[in-house]
Amino acid sequence: MAVSVIQSGHQLIDQSSKMAEEAARDVNLTSSLPQVENDKSLNFNKVEFKAPAVPDPSYVDSMVKLSQATQYSKVGTNMLQRDQEMIGTLLDIHV
Repeated sequence: MAVSVIQSGHQLIDQSSKMAEEAARDVNLTSSLPQVENDKSLNFNKVEFKAPAVPDPSYVDSMVKLSQATQYSKVGTNMLQRDQEMIGTLLDIHV
């Protein structure tokens, strides 16, 4: 029965990619919220703006997700590299 870490390594890399995309989306949502100006001269022409019901994610949570995604990616890549090194070692022994 063959035991390989290739699938686990790819799962970790996929998970880190999804986490990085989610964190980038959170940062984009936070930074794209409109800025309200304090200019009172045009109040007569004011249009009421209703903010979306999406909660305001903080940058700290997004940075933590990005950091975790980086670590998961490194671990998954390291697992795949170690697997390749082990296969090379086994091939050297059998030849």
